[in-house]
Amino acid sequence: MFGLPATTTSIMVGVLGFWVVYTLVFYFTTSSWAVEDVDDVTGDRGEVSS
Repeated sequence: MFGLPATTTSIMVGVLGFWVVYTLVFYFTTSSWAVEDVDDVTGDRGEVSS
C-alpha cells in the first residue's frame, strides 16, 4: 500500500478497523438511550429545598 512495508500497512488497517468497529458499537449501544434520562440528571442537583 503506497510502497509501505506489509507490517505498517497491517497496523494501519488494524487501527482503522478497530476504530470503525468501536464507533459502530458505541453508536448502536447509545442509540437506545431515552431522552428523559437527561432530564433526571439536570433536574437533580442535590440541593436541599427550604
